[in-house]
Amino acid sequence: MTRDTKRSGAKLILAGLLGILFFALTDPRSGLPIRSEGENTMDAVHNARIATYVGVAGSGMVLMIGLCLMTRRTT
Repeated sequence: MTRDTKRSGAKLILAGLLGILFFALTDPRSGLPIRSEGENTMDAVHNARIATYVGVAGSGMVLMIGLCLMTRRTT
């Protein structure tokens, strides 16, 4: 492994953490109170639930890939 691989792992970890933070903050149930005009909170939670789960799961996978790259031994 070269330093480039470790640097890529660090960038993936950062991207994963930022993605999780973004999806957590934009979730209407637990995040910032943002909703469109004419939409109540329960409708916003129902409409955004699956997108939040998929976004957090995808960001978590990016984070795990970054951790795998960072913890590999150098050859």
